[in-house]
Amino acid sequence: MKKEDLIKLKEEVLKLDKPGQIERVLRYKTMYERFYEIAQDKPDSPAIYYLGSVFTYRQMLSLIDEAAKGFAEIGIGYNDVVAMSMLAEPNSIISLYALDKLGATMHMVNTLGSLDEIARELRNISSKYFVANDIFCSRKMLDVLDNVGIEKVVVSSLTSCMPMTLNKDKVKYELIEYLKGLRKKYYGDNVISYDSLLNLGRISKKKVTAVSFVPNKLVTLAYTSGSSGEAKACMATWEKIDAMIQVMGMTELGRFEDSDKMFTTFPLWIYYSLLNMIHEPLCLGVSLALDPVFNPRDIVRRNEQYKFNHWLTITPYIATMVKMNKKMDCSKWKIVLTGGSEQSIKLKLEADDYIKRNGGTVEILQGYGATEMLGSFAYSYHQNPTLGTLGVPCVGNKIKILDVNTHEEVNVNEVGVGYLYSPAMMTGYYNDKCNTDHNLIKDQDGVIWYNTEDLLHQNDRGEIFFDDRLRRIVLTFDKNGNPTKLIPSRIERCIFCMEQVENCAVITVSDSKIENRAVAYVVPSNVENMTKEFRMKILETCQKNVPEYMIPSEIIFLESIPKLSSGKNDINTLKKMYSENQRRGKFKHKKR
Repeated sequence: MKKEDLIKLKEEVLKLDKPGQIERVLRYKTMYERFYEIAQDKPDSPAIYYLGSVFTYRQMLSLIDEAAKGFAEIGIGYNDVVAMSMLAEPNSIISLYALDKLGATMHMVNTLGSLDEIARELRNISSKYFVANDIFCSRKMLDVLDNVGIEKVVVSSLTSCMPMTLNKDKVKYELIEYLKGLRKKYYGDNVISYDSLLNLGRISKKKVTAVSFVPNKLVTLAYTSGSSGEAKACMATWEKIDAMIQVMGMTELGRFEDSDKMFTTFPLWIYYSLLNMIHEPLCLGVSLALDPVFNPRDIVRRNEQYKFNHWLTITPYIATMVKMNKKMDCSKWKIVLTGGSEQSIKLKLEADDYIKRNGGTVEILQGYGATEMLGSFAYSYHQNPTLGTLGVPCVGNKIKILDVNTHEEVNVNEVGVGYLYSPAMMTGYYNDKCNTDHNLIKDQDGVIWYNTEDLLHQNDRGEIFFDDRLRRIVLTFDKNGNPTKLIPSRIERCIFCMEQVENCAVITVSDSKIENRAVAYVVPSNVENMTKEFRMKILETCQKNVPEYMIPSEIIFLESIPKLSSGKNDINTLKKMYSENQRRGKFKHKKR
């Protein structure tokens, strides 16, 4: 997409005042068409940097066309559902555009879940094809694929796109493959390597023409993180995907220069990664620096290696960077954006200070979105953002906040349930009309809004602030017996502001004695702080800053809190842990 086109589009959009009008001025194309355009415009510019290798846009387009022919040779065509589980590496991006060229539907599978969860996903969204990185293709996984009816598996090695010469990264990934037994010959006739797929494409006599844009064509399916309940598959069409690219291109974050380079580490099964970190920057002509299995402790080495100036990441990675406090050149950084979970004010200030001490001039930005919104909805990219804000809606996006009980719009600074509108919003949950009808609400003007089930508020500048997940708030009673609300996130913010706390998560439990009480899981910044004295210090802090009925009945120390693939604290797992310990009568720590 050209800058001048995005400037004209923004001028048109800013003239619109009602939700739903933006669709009239957007011009839609397929994902492949968008990549093809930029590859024609700047063919010799670097598109991908990958652990020692560099691929230009021209080279990527050639590989995409070869892969499309290869996929066609194994039987994939228009509307065929292809399950994909791929990390940030060149073949995953090649697959994305090659399958889109054919008009296939891509089901993004999170293979970090249990085999039972993966099997359930694959049965729900039936497919005959599976494209994945080799580290996911264990013997057990292949057995699962066979049991759910997968007929053809394409396996991409993380080392196949690296230089022939050995380097630290190539040795690391080849060792991973060896230890997992991935080089063994148990791969059957239904499993082919990615190199073999590309060879099929090179020798193929088939003429593969890119499919044209079709309205309401299902293109991708990606599952939610499951942080608020069972994971659901969000459907996206070409209109929705392309709208996301155009919306983001009109923001300050979309003002890329030809020399810009974005560091990308996240797998394709997350819309935030797939669209905001891969498809959007590539379609705007930005170079991507990839790391498939990123350890946040590698950030210094990757910064030196790639010399990137854009970094879209998640809050836990920022926290790790700050904690390590290693010297790193941040002078070239233009944008550092975090999302996935709320960034505390303490962490924001610490991260900004770290960047400044290392020669940087930028501040950490906060993003807000959801899988249902195909990634990002709002950013704190505006001038002088207020501490703690999630940002303001991107151009063309709208928000309204409704009272929980009356469903009327609340006033400025009043808390209510957030409803979001965006031209990039999902079309619904796959094979789940009940949840679709619950979360997608049509207003009197026919505009569809997404019910976030997040409690939010806006200040007089239009900035969005997160208060809690509606489902996490429970009814309890104050000391006078009056019903009131227990708000876990308020307790978390209180505890997290303490210097010696690295992370915390609050769950609500109930038993025969107390109807809904708070239990706090705390990760101290130092293991030596797991003491009775520090527990009392946490309680004292809570007593000063939250109502009595919100003071945790228990404080449980952990070395780490379980995470979802999005980087959020896994509240459901913590609840299961607590219930299991309660059932066994094994409490690691005494009640206060």
